[in-house]
Amino acid sequence: MNADFTRYVEARWTDLVGGLEDEDVAPEAARIAVAETLLASRRSWSRRVRDEQVDVSLWAELRERTGLPARPGEPAPHGVRPSDPRDPPEPWFARAEALRGARRRRGLVRAAAGVLVLAVLATGWQWWASRPPAAEVREEANELPVVWYSQGELHLEDVVVTLPEIEEFAASGSGVVARLGSGSVVHVDADGDVTTGHDSTEALDDPPEAPTFIAFTQYDVLVQAAPVPGGGWAYLLDSSRRDSAQDALRQSESGRRALVVCMSEGKCGEPVTILGAGGSIRLR
Repeated sequence: MNADFTRYVEARWTDLVGGLEDEDVAPEAARIAVAETLLASRRSWSRRVRDEQVDVSLWAELRERTGLPARPGEPAPHGVRPSDPRDPPEPWFARAEALRGARRRRGLVRAAAGVLVLAVLATGWQWWASRPPAAEVREEANELPVVWYSQGELHLEDVVVTLPEIEEFAASGSGVVARLGSGSVVHVDADGDVTTGHDSTEALDDPPEAPTFIAFTQYDVLVQAAPVPGGGWAYLLDSSRRDSAQDALRQSESGRRALVVCMSEGKCGEPVTILGAGGSIRLR
């Protein structure tokens, strides 16, 4: 478990639970809510600490989860209760994990039942071919500012998802919508969970048009472009004809690939060579 996450839980568990109890949330419901909210944040904790005021965002999520009125910008309370060693968070985390697993199993059962009906009414084989493939997920920070795909692996902000046969993809909220080789469309959320049933393909069918990129040299070939979350564009370049005798750079199938981020027209960073990918890389 992330050491910073563990320290936060140890320091703030009592205050988060006590803050909810002070607003008439039942003791058991308060503990389950805090445990589930923290558990959902554990995988992306490093990013949240870097990019958010976690005391504010977690408290807002807890209030929403327990049905309390929203109080935008309000941080979680401090010094609400003294720490009680007889009431540690670990048992509640275990219960929250069990509840989360049970919900996922119920969702799978409901999805399977619905698909079975569809298979009886239509064709079972079409359903079978359109199911999302089993996806392996590993935690790995994305060193690039955009989602990218290489060798059957989709690199999100905090995880890498093994998902072969992606024909095209585009950012959708904090995740990705992707069209597979079978023609089916899946949604991959920020934690790497792959689901179907997302009918909207607007991000795939009508992508935003990238601003014109002016190459640094005559040898730079623009391959793809994708919007950067928060503003700007990332441009994938192929610079295979540049001299690389002194570089420890990856050779892709068609040359050396580099990423350039432009925050506004004419204001671009230096090209960053993409290392660690054994084949061609895509941004869409």
